[in-house]
Amino acid sequence: MPDSDSSIDLLDQLPFVEPVEETDHEISKIEQIALYSRSIATNISNGLVSPFVSFISLNLGASAGILGWIQAIANLLRQFLDPFFGRFSDMVKRRIPFIVISTITWIIPYAFLYFVKAPEFVILIVAIVNILLSLGNPAWNALQNELFPREVRGKLTGRVFWFGSFGSMLATLFTGVVLTYAFGENIEYQKYILIPVGIGVFISIIAVLPFKKIEEPLKREGVKLEKYEGNLKDGLKEIFKNKPFVKFMMLYSVFGIFWTFSWPLFSIKQVNILNASAVEIALMEVIFPVTSLLFILLGAKIADKFGRTKLIMLNRMSLFLFPLGYIFASEVWHLYLVHFFISSIFNLSFAGVNAYILDLIPKKDTGLYFGVLSLVTGVFYFVGTLAGGYFVQVFEIWYSEEVALTIALVFICIMRFIIGFIFLTLKEVKDFEYSYRQLPGYLKTGFVNTLRRPFKKK
Repeated sequence: MPDSDSSIDLLDQLPFVEPVEETDHEISKIEQIALYSRSIATNISNGLVSPFVSFISLNLGASAGILGWIQAIANLLRQFLDPFFGRFSDMVKRRIPFIVISTITWIIPYAFLYFVKAPEFVILIVAIVNILLSLGNPAWNALQNELFPREVRGKLTGRVFWFGSFGSMLATLFTGVVLTYAFGENIEYQKYILIPVGIGVFISIIAVLPFKKIEEPLKREGVKLEKYEGNLKDGLKEIFKNKPFVKFMMLYSVFGIFWTFSWPLFSIKQVNILNASAVEIALMEVIFPVTSLLFILLGAKIADKFGRTKLIMLNRMSLFLFPLGYIFASEVWHLYLVHFFISSIFNLSFAGVNAYILDLIPKKDTGLYFGVLSLVTGVFYFVGTLAGGYFVQVFEIWYSEEVALTIALVFICIMRFIIGFIFLTLKEVKDFEYSYRQLPGYLKTGFVNTLRRPFKKK
């Protein structure tokens, strides 16, 4: 296998490898426009509304427990029904109707935040929102699996993520910086909630228009798929016979407990310990999409040419540094450095995760596979989010909030580090062009060619 440490071939002996241009594994222009526009629109809409949800809940008197339940319900219901929606889209061999309906409707229930008088009702609204998101999630992933050629899955999934990050950055800058300077720190979020919801619906409608010109991949002439006659139970049996997929799913899900465990903890450090302002928090949030724009496409190319599994290990291992950085941060600007450094590593390696998932999944049951993956990870995320909040709450019985938070962060740091190493046991399921030993030379050659390009004679 080309990227195995034990293999030796002629290319391994070279000091560097000349990067090869990809020219014959693209998707059509209209398909690219549809995917990228939907990714931008969904992330803009989410970025516009999410701050309003949090602040409205707090203004209504939500306790830490209510906030934990809001996030936990979102994690669970966004993925809980995915196997059913995914299986349904497999049966009808259609993805686009699910994507279009979900993209347009998911944000609409947030309009009812304008009328709520108690934070408990926010949980109900968030539940409906995430069920509508779940309607389109497996179809969205399945469509990419069917459209993207195997050879460039990393590159194309990276591009979709890149455009989504661009949308997130625009929305975060608007809600976190522009609105704060326009209205001050004490914005009446509930009074203005209909504005971001309306903008989100409008952007989403525009974004899904290109899908009208795309033919369903499973309905195209010449496409031959093995017809699956079994029911949902039979489909689940087939999935659990796919050992590489099951191993990845369980590793990813167990790690997910300790990933989501820390989500409430970071907010406590930012706001209660370091007294970060809304603008400072917004600038922290902007760092992630900025580093995504900088590094995701490079990581996608590496995933396609050198392999996925080492990037997956790097992606998971990098996350133990996040709570470690929060433990030692004593000023807000320290968090800027933590966010930039870790998110740079995370985004450089993230394309390997998505591409590997697509490698493991057969096209005929793509929707069901993604549905099961979402369901299992969603349950683990649900457990992790609730556990994180209550962990700190229990230790506050004996210690101050800051000490209890530090204990929780140390625990998360250790668990992420240990489980991250287990990802090294994942095996590639396809061959790749180069070995990772050639990566430094590949990057060096690509950098030199980039510098020379402006000086080439035309």
